[in-house]
Amino acid sequence: MDLVVLAEVRWGYFRTRKQFLLSRFPERWRIFYAQPPSFGADDPWTPRTEGRVTYFTVPFLKTVTTSGLYNAAASSAPGRAAIEWAAERWLASRLRALGVERNPVALVSNIYAPGALRGLEARAAFYDYNDSPFQFAGVPSWAHDYWKRTASQIDAFFAVSEHYRRQLVAETERPVVTIGNGVEVDHFATPHPIPPELAALPRPRIGYVGLLSHFLDFEVLEALRQARRGGTLVLVGPGSPATDRAVAEIGSREGVAVLGPRPYAEVPAVMQALDVGVIPFQAQNRYVQGINPNKVYQYLAAGLPTVTTPVQDLEPVSPRLQFAASPAEMAAAVGRALDAGIDAESCRALARPHDWAGLAARMVDEIERAVALRS
Repeated sequence: MDLVVLAEVRWGYFRTRKQFLLSRFPERWRIFYAQPPSFGADDPWTPRTEGRVTYFTVPFLKTVTTSGLYNAAASSAPGRAAIEWAAERWLASRLRALGVERNPVALVSNIYAPGALRGLEARAAFYDYNDSPFQFAGVPSWAHDYWKRTASQIDAFFAVSEHYRRQLVAETERPVVTIGNGVEVDHFATPHPIPPELAALPRPRIGYVGLLSHFLDFEVLEALRQARRGGTLVLVGPGSPATDRAVAEIGSREGVAVLGPRPYAEVPAVMQALDVGVIPFQAQNRYVQGINPNKVYQYLAAGLPTVTTPVQDLEPVSPRLQFAASPAEMAAAVGRALDAGIDAESCRALARPHDWAGLAARMVDEIERAVALRS
């Protein structure tokens, strides 16, 4: 079976849900990953292969780029139509050159390619709803029309959380299957030496590891800084234009270390050097209420007690996994975790049911069953 993925992120951007799942799909499947352009980064206009996945760039429509000329074109309906026309033909030519079968199966997470999806004439089309397409900064009003055009062609949806499952059920009559986020348990459970830059920081170390996104609640971060008990609030991860200034400001305060991004291979060592892992997001943000962050499972697999904004798909198990919806609640929960100390094996037990291998197997079963029914 040939599977064509119409993705919204580049294959090599950083390791995401897509890499974790697709790399575990059956060897008998051929997987073709069509990604949007990055305009200046290492775009694979000529197909490349990693494991069982062939990935390549298609000039899909994007809402915001560094090109003023492109942005001007995308701001008008005729301009968007021209961009889509070019992308559809580029994709079709790439798939022909790669020998992709007619009527492949489609897995979609890019709402800006409804014409390309229609051109595939897929025998079955699935949408992986990992994030709301409207949660990102700068999403234009015309994006909603693209979502409708894409969703109308989908045969079944995969929802990353119960919140999004309920949302989709209210919008569509198509089947919606919840397949949450996960973790490579062994990757995070294997012991690592403490990185020198963390070993030098006073304990306890209260840490957030992930994208420094617009979801972060800086009032919560300040409460954690004040509750650090002489230790260090550690922020590790790539920056974001939406938060660069605020991160720099809190990073200038006493007891805060902003360490920048780390490769995926080094993340377990970073997490194992912490005393508590936190996810200090804005609890009242409607998009935060729908997420099911894989950071939760990574912290736990690393043996780390975890405090996060509420996750509807999990039950808290204090002090190993606690929920908090305000600065005071977050600081108090971190205090309870520090008082209890680390029970690494109990934390890992909470992560093991969410290993990517099991989630991938379930997604494959759902796809194969649906394809068989349509055949």
